[in-house]
Amino acid sequence: MAIANALAFLLYMSSSVILIRRFVQKDQNAVKTSIPLGIMIIMALLFHATDIFFTMKSAGGWNLGLFTTFSLTTWLMAFIALLSGARYPNSHPGIVIYPLVALSLILKVELPSPQPPSLSHPALEWHVLLSLAAYSLFMLAAIQAIILAIQEKHLRQRQAAGLMRKLPPLQSMEAALFQLILTGFALLTLGLITGLMFVDDLFDQHLVHKTSLSLVSWCVFAALLWGRWRYGWRGKTAVKWTLVGFSFLLLAFMGSKFVLEYIVN
Repeated sequence: MAIANALAFLLYMSSSVILIRRFVQKDQNAVKTSIPLGIMIIMALLFHATDIFFTMKSAGGWNLGLFTTFSLTTWLMAFIALLSGARYPNSHPGIVIYPLVALSLILKVELPSPQPPSLSHPALEWHVLLSLAAYSLFMLAAIQAIILAIQEKHLRQRQAAGLMRKLPPLQSMEAALFQLILTGFALLTLGLITGLMFVDDLFDQHLVHKTSLSLVSWCVFAALLWGRWRYGWRGKTAVKWTLVGFSFLLLAFMGSKFVLEYIVN
């Protein structure tokens, strides 16, 4: 398990270095490095998945510790980044995503949960998977929104040169942002529904903050999607509400688990 974790970390970081170098250097042929880079990323995903599998196996089922679930979330992000990178090889999202995934592997080892929670009902597996998939998509959307804001700022200041020229067009970046939000919103909706089916007592199960913050996040993203459809919201408005919605989801997911596992215990 430790070996798989270390190998995944090294492969993710090596992939990040190659991607950053390819993005920064001018007129470098991305085709030459695409195949070996793809192999490295697939191997990183396999070692990462192996680490998650043995962590769950040693726990006798689902290990829902904070940084174990964060590692699972970042695995999903890395997988989506691999698929997206095939479309935009010169501006591969792994430049930002893979260092974050590598960080999650370090945190999982260095900060294990004192008493990792487990599932109280086998059917909750669907709730966990849907929620983590939604969270990974919204985290990608938040990163996309930050990059979009930087790109738009440079365009407004007529500084769209150098590295900014290597990014996809603004319309493509914005369309990708709302695709992530729409898919994440659908998964979050299903995750909330499947989770609420197993709630008996919000206070006794320590779910008040997590549930309320998740519902607030759901409302923010619902309003954003409605505004996009009805009024054509975009640009700064889309970026602002994406980051607000993700902030509530971040507090619901990581904030509440951190308090329960490392402070309240």
